[in-house]
Amino acid sequence: MVVQEVRHQEEAARWAKAVSLAKQGQWTRWDSVEKRKISWKDLWAMEARRLSFSIRATYDVLPTPVNLHQWYGEDPDCALCSMPANLRHILTGCKTSLTQGRYTWRHNQVLKNLASALEDKRAATNSLPPPAASHPLRTTFVREGAKPLERDQLRLARDWKMLADIGRQLVFPPEIATTTLRPDMVLWSHSLKKVFIIELTVPWEDSVDEAYERKHLRYADLAAEARHHGWNTEVRPVEVGCRGFVATSTTRLLRDLGIKGQSQRSAIKAVSEAAEGSSQWLWMKRKDPSWAPK
Repeated sequence: MVVQEVRHQEEAARWAKAVSLAKQGQWTRWDSVEKRKISWKDLWAMEARRLSFSIRATYDVLPTPVNLHQWYGEDPDCALCSMPANLRHILTGCKTSLTQGRYTWRHNQVLKNLASALEDKRAATNSLPPPAASHPLRTTFVREGAKPLERDQLRLARDWKMLADIGRQLVFPPEIATTTLRPDMVLWSHSLKKVFIIELTVPWEDSVDEAYERKHLRYADLAAEARHHGWNTEVRPVEVGCRGFVATSTTRLLRDLGIKGQSQRSAIKAVSEAAEGSSQWLWMKRKDPSWAPK
């Protein structure tokens, strides 16, 4: 009993030290993710286990095999694949978890929430009166020191369509280009000849920039073919960190599509909680060789 109490005290001390280092700016900086804001109302509403996971996962002081090896000399290997298992390995790097579809399941939980926000905006835009005649490529100049106008690239058309790779395999619209690639979402307008190719990644927060560049390169040829067919094409990789930190690429997409204010805050909260909640389930199942999505 005494040994267990001492162990808890030591773990609490390590946790406090980790948080202290983070506050002093000695922790890894995540330049490509947004600051995460949790209100007191949200804090009080979170169950204790979820709150504990959120804080300890952020500062990487959960009892992973690697941490337990450093603290107590225990076996550092993953229970699923026998590789050294730090938190990054468990949440994004285990080959067994990848093969079993654990990361795909989490990705789809986040995708559902992101697609829901975009579909709401698409439907609302299409229901508006016809837009005033304007040129989609018109340049608007802003006086020096003035606040830039809000962007809403959907406002110029009322015939937006959207496909999401949820539930059934997405088939890229053949009128735009022929490909076997399956981006997570495609949003397009025939009247504007405009298409957004949207690809979601749920990476370790330090790897957001790498994920962005990799996905942008993956769809470069498809975008080139679509442009060759006369479509104004944007490839928009977006990332939501596996611990719930939303990348700036995601907030930028929402803003560019006219999702702002409370709608944007709700969308960001939804994808953030989906990523973190799913990662908590992966953490809870880290030693279970069988996989059953929650």
